[in-house]
Amino acid sequence: MTHWDESLYGARIAGVYDGSVFGAAGDTDEAVEFLVVLAEESAGRTMLELGSGTGRLLIPLAERGYQVEGVELSPEMVARMREKSGNEIPVTVGDMVDFDLGRRFDIVFLAYNSLHCLSTQERQVACLRTAARHLSVDGVLVCEASLPYPLTRLPPKGVTTVSVGADEVVLIPYRHDQVGQVIESATVVIREDGIKIYPSCNRYAWPPELDLMAQLSGLRLRARYGDWTRTPFDALSDNHVCLYEFAERPVV
Repeated sequence: MTHWDESLYGARIAGVYDGSVFGAAGDTDEAVEFLVVLAEESAGRTMLELGSGTGRLLIPLAERGYQVEGVELSPEMVARMREKSGNEIPVTVGDMVDFDLGRRFDIVFLAYNSLHCLSTQERQVACLRTAARHLSVDGVLVCEASLPYPLTRLPPKGVTTVSVGADEVVLIPYRHDQVGQVIESATVVIREDGIKIYPSCNRYAWPPELDLMAQLSGLRLRARYGDWTRTPFDALSDNHVCLYEFAERPVV
């Protein structure tokens, strides 16, 4: 896709994202519990989610009594969050790469490949730097992402069949730039009443690369788990949940 606009993803998908073929993560309870336990361990009460989407994590965290905020590029996603709960959780509609809320948080987190939704390494580095600027002195940055190992076996282009039914067919044509680590794709939903196209562009990052990007932001790896239940991370893991802290206490 030429001149990819990252806001296009949320604009197209917001109305059908929850509970759809797009596979909104089924580990919500585990993710919320992980963040709650992490907050209790550090006696923290404030959390900021980058790429907060339709509120999958913000809403239950707010219901647990935590002070939560979000940053989300798509106003359509934020509107969907409001429709679901009618809540008043503060969400800044803007680019998670470059924003300034004027305050710091005990936990800043990116879930469900939100970092990979930034289509260049430069934007990913800038996002982590911005996240670090919003961390309290003893704060923790949490980043969840899938591992790119299976992706490296994808040919330069192709089509994946997600589902085939009598009333609906879902296909994902894609183009894979192995050098740039970028996958451009579109989920194509074909029904009798028409065709819907939901485009996306993701740049995957390797765990050591993510650690280095965090180092450029003044952070260091505290722990890496295989999932939100703190399963040990190993060569068989499909995902990783990384915790980063300041390498040196910042002056605030």
